[in-house]
Amino acid sequence: MTNLDQLHPREVREKMDAMQAYSCATASWFWIQAVPLFVSPRLMVNMLAPDARRPTELETYFSRTLALTLFTFALVMILLSGMVPLSSLSAESESEHAPSPYHYPATFLTSVFHGASLIYCYTTYQSTNSVCFAFGMVGSGFLACWGLWCLVFGAVEGGGKDRVSGWPFRNRPEREAKREKMMRRKGL
Repeated sequence: MTNLDQLHPREVREKMDAMQAYSCATASWFWIQAVPLFVSPRLMVNMLAPDARRPTELETYFSRTLALTLFTFALVMILLSGMVPLSSLSAESESEHAPSPYHYPATFLTSVFHGASLIYCYTTYQSTNSVCFAFGMVGSGFLACWGLWCLVFGAVEGGGKDRVSGWPFRNRPEREAKREKMMRRKGL
């Protein structure tokens, strides 16, 4: 891979793999949730509370703290995805954009987070029928499924013959190559 700054925007989209796209989507989802929490805690309390009222100081504090936490998680997800090179240029030229070793754990943790958020939004939606929780349920459910897909299938590129285990689908070319190798050993 080449440096993303030197590529045309279309080439950048072609170079972005599924895991990096998931990281961008997760960061965007965190930002979408964080901006209203930070800008207007009153709006969020009025949307989620059964009666219109002013938020207490504690609700405002927790709303803005949660927003800052979501902003931080969004930035950490982008950094751990490997989209922003964190090493020096000399080390980068040696490894030629080696994948970040923290990308899989970050994807796993955010997938678990999205799954837990999905369960929470679903159970709350069942009792309140609030559109806000339905929106959260759809967004978190989509990202939880996409994260799981990325963990299972997302890193296979260029055939991935040496990295495919065959689960849950069979890896027929690898199986045939092993069979031919065994036949040559037996002299058949």
